[in-house]
Amino acid sequence: MRKKLPHRKSFLPSCLLPPASCLLPSAFCLLGLAQPAQAEALTALTPGIVINTFTECINDGVALVTGQNPVDQQGWQYAIDSANDGVDGLQVGGNAYEIYNLALKETADDILVAINANMPLTGVNGTPADDGNIGWGDLFFNFSGQDFSSASNAGDLFGVRFAGTNDSLVPDIGLYGDVTATSTTAENSGFASIDAYNQHVATYGCTGVDCDPSLGDLAANDTYFNQNDSLNAIASGTYLTGISYLSDAELGAAGYALNQFAGEHTIAFRFSKSSICDRGFCQANEITKSVPEPSGIVSLGIIGLAITTRLRQRRKV
Repeated sequence: MRKKLPHRKSFLPSCLLPPASCLLPSAFCLLGLAQPAQAEALTALTPGIVINTFTECINDGVALVTGQNPVDQQGWQYAIDSANDGVDGLQVGGNAYEIYNLALKETADDILVAINANMPLTGVNGTPADDGNIGWGDLFFNFSGQDFSSASNAGDLFGVRFAGTNDSLVPDIGLYGDVTATSTTAENSGFASIDAYNQHVATYGCTGVDCDPSLGDLAANDTYFNQNDSLNAIASGTYLTGISYLSDAELGAAGYALNQFAGEHTIAFRFSKSSICDRGFCQANEITKSVPEPSGIVSLGIIGLAITTRLRQRRKV
């Protein structure tokens, strides 16, 4: 007759004592030992980046400095430009070249850009320009921390050619890296410098509140720009990726403040930010998630198997 084994109290947690038919601990046990793991979200639009664009004549322009204004609940940053500093001959303010704002939004994969202005994407025809058309310059991103001219001289800019009718020196619509900038004002009967533009607005523009020229988040005479330059187009660069134009409906779905600005046209597009991140200009934000550690799962499996074997041995005694 077999002797009855004395009862021994187990000091293992109950979840580590599976039934004899189980070889591995239950899912409840595995989840109970979940450990934090880190996932990275890459952010391109960190504070202090300057984004800007001018028309081909430097008869208006706008710049946005990331972090200078709050990001709204939909993720958009807005730089509001003066509504009284667009130049069309002796007419200053509210004309075909007036720019009202520049807006940016970053998603997990893309950067979205919207420019509200009176000038359409195809520019203005019937002008004194060499080709009869005065349109948009290119859009520049400066991640370098340098002023605009220094970053251009070093080829440290990113640029987007978004208007196919302009006089950019790169052939295709899209995002470029290693960018240097040039001026297209001479062939477009425009201003030779930003200072000349400022002086023209001061002489022929309105007087009083909100009549000074501005460049959105920057004053028109800000030292970020060399006031003796008129850089407004990509001179050279390395093609990185294309852009996709956005309709008003797509902009609205993305949370853009449609119908909040006076411009007749909103030019909008998006592009993948992976090329910017691949060049080291994105910041990694760690997001903590609770997931099982692989080593923990293996250890629990070994414990479960050992306990099951021990129980089976006892039953044979």
